[in-house]
Amino acid sequence: MSDVRAVPGLALVALAVLLSTGCSNTDAPVSNTQENERRSKQLIDQLRSLGYLDYAETTVEPGEDVVGVYDPALSQPGYSLLSHRPLCLAQLIDPSGNVVRSWRQSGDRHWSNAELLENGDLLVPGSRFVTGDSGPFHRYLMRLSWSGEVIWRRDVEFHHDMEVTPDGRILALTYRPRRISAIDSEHDVIDIGIATLAEDGEMVAEKSLYALMNSDPDIFRFQYVRPRQREGSVIVDLFHANSIEMMHFPHLEARSPIYALTNVLVSVRHQDTVAIINLEEDRVVWAWGQGEISGPHDATILENGHVLVFDNGLGRGWSRVVELDPLMREIVWEYRAPNPSEFYTGGRGSSQRLPNGNTLIANSAKGEAFEVTSDGEVVWRYLNPNAGKEGRRVSIVRIKRYPSELIDGLLKR
Repeated sequence: MSDVRAVPGLALVALAVLLSTGCSNTDAPVSNTQENERRSKQLIDQLRSLGYLDYAETTVEPGEDVVGVYDPALSQPGYSLLSHRPLCLAQLIDPSGNVVRSWRQSGDRHWSNAELLENGDLLVPGSRFVTGDSGPFHRYLMRLSWSGEVIWRRDVEFHHDMEVTPDGRILALTYRPRRISAIDSEHDVIDIGIATLAEDGEMVAEKSLYALMNSDPDIFRFQYVRPRQREGSVIVDLFHANSIEMMHFPHLEARSPIYALTNVLVSVRHQDTVAIINLEEDRVVWAWGQGEISGPHDATILENGHVLVFDNGLGRGWSRVVELDPLMREIVWEYRAPNPSEFYTGGRGSSQRLPNGNTLIANSAKGEAFEVTSDGEVVWRYLNPNAGKEGRRVSIVRIKRYPSELIDGLLKR
């Protein structure tokens, strides 16, 4: 989405105004309910079009504690990788917040994510300007070595996320404007592709998310997304998918066909949906979320078969992380702040279930990350010390923790 300098509390303020203006006439409760629902949908449409925040409202203060909370007895050991979008920077930090390795590409426009591979290489989807430091730009997927050299760069319209499959191929999301008359006959629709790449980054195959999600209306139905201005034209950003993950637990396959190892799990922000897609049969096999979550990010499958997803709460004014039993279609665990509005990011956000049962969370809009136990106790909290314009704290796209043994081995090498 486009760079904006919006107020993080905008959604909460707008929602308060919405509720205060729609509930004054108790003589017509049905019509007021319908009017509130209409205004709520309109508000969410408006919030979707705002784009993501690159900087928090707060500034980085000299001498502040980067790690303000750290309980080594309860925190999961390891190193954490953070992505800083406007700086085109990825940093690997230890539990005390010390940077042990960093990757940076000067002159590029943004990095939307970073994934560290077992051999120490780094995969980065980003973008760079065609000429100069403004104007037209194109997206790419790049592979860097542990020491930061560019191994390859593929100038295809990659979008937000990718992962390496067990056989060494790469699955990645792509960004594909095209005309879909069933959605909008007047404007281009941003379709998302699920691309398969060889280990060297060459494209092997690509499938349309629209075709895949449209394969079974009994499982998934599209919700309306209004057209908006973007990059000089009017488009319909139908999906804005932001994560992709292949099923990788063989022991789950006997439980249900949704866990087949040929299936992928995707998070689809503008459809308020997490979905499972069979790439061999080109069809959606499971979907959930509409009416339950709003603007989600970073869906992952857990070893117990549950789905962990970051629920941004777009239009609700507070975020949470939920663990869903996809077979029962029930939320079995969630984390929200004791004062819910203190944990809110309208865009981005990530969550990772750690081996000890804790959950690592990026509160992107505030430029912070924290780790909570299953009971919701915060046992590690990190404030991004990187600053941008006017000293404002840079937001954190995602955070992921890697085992100490892996990183220690790479550092010694």
